[in-house]
Amino acid sequence: MTPLLHERSIILADGRRIALLDNAQQGRPLLIALHGWLDNSASFLPLAPYLDEFHLICVDLPGHGHSDHKTTPYVFVDWLDDLYQLTLAAGWQHFTLLGHSLGAYIAAAYAGVFPEQIARLLLLEGLGPLSQPDDMWPARLRQEILQRCAPMAWADAGFASVAEAVKVRCMMTKMKSAAARLICERQLVERDGRWHWRSDPRLRESSSLRMSDGQVMALLQAISCPVLFMQAEQGFNTLPALWQQRSPQFQQIERLILAGDHHFHMDNPVKTAFAIETFCGLR
Repeated sequence: MTPLLHERSIILADGRRIALLDNAQQGRPLLIALHGWLDNSASFLPLAPYLDEFHLICVDLPGHGHSDHKTTPYVFVDWLDDLYQLTLAAGWQHFTLLGHSLGAYIAAAYAGVFPEQIARLLLLEGLGPLSQPDDMWPARLRQEILQRCAPMAWADAGFASVAEAVKVRCMMTKMKSAAARLICERQLVERDGRWHWRSDPRLRESSSLRMSDGQVMALLQAISCPVLFMQAEQGFNTLPALWQQRSPQFQQIERLILAGDHHFHMDNPVKTAFAIETFCGLR
């Protein structure tokens, strides 16, 4: 099994700090892992010990975990720019990209924009970016503007204990307590005797700038590497229909369904890691 993950950070060209968890296995195939919305790199802690054939680097996306917050709204296409800036700062030229949920949306889109960088693509509970019909644009734009005018709507009163925060997180996402605690412990900071989220409150604002269905399809068609889509038996209920719609757009894609819920990679790490290493030719 791999050693413990080590805390690292990389400074982007604009001065922002991106926090990482790194297993320090230099010389092995590079695997970059992107977590889901309001999660952080700790969501890969259960999986990491079983990915010992990789040099695994788990990223705290901007506004999450220990990474700096953005000074601008969180627009989807900017996640791609942030990841590209990170690859430049870190010197990552060719790697396997793993994403869970939001991380899978980012990973799929990134692999379509920069296919020359991606050796293989691993998508957990996400099959490309969210899209919307054009006629939904006015209502979503209105919603975003109203949210920006009411920033205090996301005020954080904090929690009396980490356990209280874990309980709230489990109610919000139906996660298992052990998995939620790993994410919460990295996502919380103590101030004046109460525990507060480190994550940027603006992450909760919806973005009006979703892609059209045609734009998403074009991105998926531009992916040139082999793709493994991993879906949970009790995961997002929209994914089976999305698979039917989007899977023909990929040049090379396999689908695997594993037991568990949306965070199956935390609850079922052995089988998840085995599937990943097998797909990447390491078993």
